[in-house]
Amino acid sequence: MREAELKNHETGAPAVDADHYAVAIYGIPRSSIANDLKAQADELKKHATLKRYAKKDLTPSSVEILLREDGPVILYLFPKSAEITWRDQSIQFDAQVAHLKCSQSFDTSDMRFHGNVEL
Repeated sequence: MREAELKNHETGAPAVDADHYAVAIYGIPRSSIANDLKAQADELKKHATLKRYAKKDLTPSSVEILLREDGPVILYLFPKSAEITWRDQSIQFDAQVAHLKCSQSFDTSDMRFHGNVEL
């Protein structure tokens, strides 16, 4: 994620610990974010998955909603204990935020950072 943000000249990437893969969603309208961020984060957690070919879907261990001047950022954290490797070939991220459905495919060959697969 951080390398992709650098390619797009985004330098304000949320900090993520080394034990998690992270997917961030930008551009969500503020009106889609409830005032009770914790309750909404718990709800968002129920409606997100990382799908890997021939493996069990991953659900986020946590979701953070970051309110920024340029709009909310939703950060989905997935445990690295469920390893993603180049053999997975493609990863599908699906999430729902209020009435918005988000879906993005990632090719693991494009997800290299210092020689390792990074998400």
